[in-house]
This record gives sequence, structure tokens and C-alpha cells, in this order.
Amino acid sequence: MASIRDRFHGAMAGVVVGDALGFPLEGGRTVPGRYLEETVPGLRRLDYSDDTALTLALAESLLQCDGFDGADMARRFAATWAHALDRGYGSNVAKVFRSVLAGVDWKEAAESQFGGAGSYGNGGAMRVTPVALWAYPDLEETARLAAETATVTHTHPVGVEGAVIQAVAVHYALSDEFQPARLLADLDERIETDGFRAKLGELESCLENGDDDQARRRLGNSVAADGSVMTAIYCFLVGSGFEETIRRALAMGGDTDTIAAMAGALAGARYGLAAIPSDWRRVEGFDQMATLGEMLYRRTDL
Repeated sequence: MASIRDRFHGAMAGVVVGDALGFPLEGGRTVPGRYLEETVPGLRRLDYSDDTALTLALAESLLQCDGFDGADMARRFAATWAHALDRGYGSNVAKVFRSVLAGVDWKEAAESQFGGAGSYGNGGAMRVTPVALWAYPDLEETARLAAETATVTHTHPVGVEGAVIQAVAVHYALSDEFQPARLLADLDERIETDGFRAKLGELESCLENGDDDQARRRLGNSVAADGSVMTAIYCFLVGSGFEETIRRALAMGGDTDTIAAMAGALAGARYGLAAIPSDWRRVEGFDQMATLGEMLYRRTDL
């Protein structure tokens, strides 16, 4: 069993590894043959997407502000977006960042999306891993803070709940005595939206047979929070280690970078940094993410 310190490092590094491996495949239906065995080892480096860029910004905001500061986090997100526009940001969140840079209050900017309904995408979930590390081992603080950080860009209940579910899952994965049944029982009590309630039932059914094709159809592979968060959890719970978790996540197709980033965070939190294959470490931001994992670990009493 990896040490809790190594698992903090692994959770953060797992985000960028899954993200960078999945980014070139985003939107595809299948993984090219022997992609991980032949294509990846031959590459000098893989770049990360907006998933890691915003995870970095969120972690830095928590550390610099000693907790949640919505205005600071929104400014960091917007500045990160403006610095590198080609990392795969969605058009709606880009509008939020433009508004923030123009001086609009961050809450108003986020709430204005989709006619005032707010975004139900997986953006709040893909970047939430630092929250679980910051608040550990306080589960309820993890859930509360995850919801707060999500609302900087995603105010729809599904978008917010997706971030809470992913953060809670990372929390459980960090435990020395991780038991999938305890995570599922917690989610059964915690979930409030109809979309995620239905997907939890589908997840439990998919876990019984471990059929990835069925999981893709029933859990989804889209940018919607309730069409991807449970998919990442499935890949983690069915996978027997970091490598298998990522392979399953990439095979889901669709929003591969985000599904693999979330699954990578869970597998990294469970199996630790040492479990990440050496060929997969040549990704942009790997050392930076692991260092932030160390910084988040040092502020705990573990």
C-alpha cells in the first residue's frame, strides 16, 4: 500500500496523466491500435488540456488564499484561459472568463450561462481534485468546498453535484481502508439530482458485469457532468490498478481527456505516484502537479 503522502502526489499527477493521454483522442469513438504501447512512448511530450490548467489554478488559489476565494479563483481561471487559448476550453466558459476579465462579478458571469440556468458540464468535476486533498480527512468540508469551487463557472445543480461526487470519490480513494461499497452508500445518501440518481443505479448495475461497452452506453462519455463523472468512477472501481483504470477510461471515447483525468485522480489517490508508468510521466506539468500534491499534503496533520 502506498503511503498517504505518495497518494496525495498520485492524485494530482493522475489528473495530468489521464488528461494528457486523453487529449489527443478527445471526440473519438475508439482508441487507435496500440496507442499506449507504440504512439505514446515515441512522443517527446504530451500537452495537457484545460482540465489540468484549471486544476493547477484551483490548487494555487486554495494555497495562496488559505481556502476558497471566489473572486481570486475566477481571476486565476480567466488569466489561465487567456494565457493559452488552445487547450480545449468550451465556448460558454470562455464567455465567462471574458466577462471576468472585463470586470464583471464572477457570480454574475457564471450564472448568466444558458439563459440563467447555469452550466451542467463536467468542468467543475474535472478540476476538483485539489479540494479533496485540501480538506482531507474532513469529508463534509470536502463536499462543501467542492460545491463552492464549482459555482465559479458551473451553477446548474448537475454541474455542482458532479464536482461534489468526484471530490467525495477522491476522498474515499485516499483512505487506507478503501471500500467501494462505502463510497456507493455515501453517494446513495448524498445525491439529490434526478440525473445523477439514475446514473448511480446504472453504475451499480455496470459494476456487476464489468462490461465497458455497456458502461459507455449507460453511463455516457459526454461533456455533461451526469454523462461522465460516473463513467470515470466506473473505470476506477473496475480497474485493478492505475494503468488499467486509464486504459478503460481512454476506451470510453467521447470526452476522453476529462474522463481519464477524473479516473486518473481516483487511481492516483488509491495507488500512489509510484504506480504511474514511467512512459506516461513525460507529460507537460507532471512535476508541477506532483509538487502541488506535496504542498497540499504538508498543510494537513497526517
